[in-house]
Amino acid sequence: MAISPFNVRPASPEGERRRARLAIAIATIGIAAILLAYAVSPGVRHAVGHAAHSFKHAVGNVLDKDQPAHSPAKPHVHLVQPLQPKRRVASPK
Repeated sequence: MAISPFNVRPASPEGERRRARLAIAIATIGIAAILLAYAVSPGVRHAVGHAAHSFKHAVGNVLDKDQPAHSPAKPHVHLVQPLQPKRRVASPK
């Protein structure tokens, strides 16, 4: 007796092809949405810049065996400028 509440039948080749096309279509739409968000939003581009810098730093630390361990006293240098809130000017009364 099956434990699953669903009927499990062997998949037909036609159903497998349909499922593969659906998976490819979903992946294509997802990639297109990500690229559109990257192209439109400066906040997304900023976050991607931070992620790329962080990844490059992490990979460099793993691969560079000659460098001593990271000291906490060393100041951190930002290569990407952080987003600054807009400053409001007080209106004259």
